[in-house]
Amino acid sequence: MKPKFFNILDVRTFSDKSESEQKTILIESNIYKKGKSINFDISIEESEIWRGSSNYPKYLGQDFELNGVNYKLNDDFLDEVFNECINYFKSHHTALIENNIETLKLQVELSGDNFIKEQRQKEIKNYNSNLSKNLFKKLHKLHFENEQEHFDILKSYLGVNWFDLSDYIFGLNNISNYHIISIYYSYVRVNRILILLNSYFTNYETDEKDDKKFSRPKFIAMLNELGFFKWNSIKDLSNDQKAKIILALLQQDYNNKSAIHNVVKNFQTLNPQSELNPKKYTASTHLEEVKKILNNISNKL
Repeated sequence: MKPKFFNILDVRTFSDKSESEQKTILIESNIYKKGKSINFDISIEESEIWRGSSNYPKYLGQDFELNGVNYKLNDDFLDEVFNECINYFKSHHTALIENNIETLKLQVELSGDNFIKEQRQKEIKNYNSNLSKNLFKKLHKLHFENEQEHFDILKSYLGVNWFDLSDYIFGLNNISNYHIISIYYSYVRVNRILILLNSYFTNYETDEKDDKKFSRPKFIAMLNELGFFKWNSIKDLSNDQKAKIILALLQQDYNNKSAIHNVVKNFQTLNPQSELNPKKYTASTHLEEVKKILNNISNKL
């Protein structure tokens, strides 16, 4: 359906008018209608309008009074702009995020646990940095899977963003620059990435100083010292089957292809003839440590 309000006014003609004349035009254009809006707990400052000053109407989005009558932003107008924003996000940014996720999955499969840890730390830092932005902070307080709550917050912020609303009625086709679009893209992207990385990070060694915490590679080294790979019930299984059993013991997803690949590469590094990079797959680097642990336990029995 063709938009009703996009490019409905000419910015030069509009900006030459007095404020009362502008408000009359907004009413006549059905951008405003009689009534009072529900008060949102969002100030103009909090909406973080950041694209500079202009001769746009800075009161756009707020209620006003004209000739003794109260007027509010027409819900139909705000719905149209918001729907255009969501349609843009889903048709453009969703695909970008999915491509980003697929690329990251491939990188994880080709890299080791250190890569996962480094990327996770990087994205956590990125997430915390974004929390300085009011809208991102509001979204942070919601459950990530609750899209409708996200949309309610986004719409509230759009409703007081005079710059983006003005862009729309004056026909600037730049929704990609709208504040709610840029913030929501950052929010969804970093959450999707962290969800992916956390799925690999389960039981990863988060405190390297704590010898009681076993990372996946250290666990594999321990199994090796216990003769796990020589057990009759294990030795004739395929590498993938061995990996699945190890993941099951770790209470991790044993159908996850990337996790299976990672486990296989880690126990392959235990072979002295292996040419795999021990910095990527670190199980072999834990052998001496797990030997000490087993000796300490044996001596205490």
